[in-house]
Amino acid sequence: MWLALLGKLNTRYRLYVKGILQEDQSTCTFCKLQPETLDHVLMSCTYSQQVWRLLASELGHSWITPASFKQHYENWMGLTWRNALRKKIWISTFFAATWTIWLTRNAMLFQGQIFHLMDIYQSVKRQIALWSKVWDIDLPCTENELARNFAYISEALR
Repeated sequence: MWLALLGKLNTRYRLYVKGILQEDQSTCTFCKLQPETLDHVLMSCTYSQQVWRLLASELGHSWITPASFKQHYENWMGLTWRNALRKKIWISTFFAATWTIWLTRNAMLFQGQIFHLMDIYQSVKRQIALWSKVWDIDLPCTENELARNFAYISEALR
């Protein structure tokens, strides 16, 4: 996340600019249509957008593609919440989604895996449920229930 927010994540396009990859190797691992820049792979690629839209929708929000990943971070973190647990879920969703998108990209690139939206979606929810174990807030459910019933739990906390 730190490298992503600084704009220094080693995407395929960044490696091309550094002279490590050839230009024909710099396209997005997901869509294979655009250069794999940080903003593209984490946010504006149609594949990544599906992840963000699905998660935002389940949490009761719409998602419009921002101009940059840094702006996306600022927009996501800029929402105000009355409920501390809902805020933790919202913030954790940003980090878990970003991390899972990047891990998926790496698995596709280095292990030949295929993009499966629902697998990514479930992985994000499981990651949030795992992180919830260390929160200083009592969950109204178990971690497994949080992962299975993400929309219901989020709605109950409004």
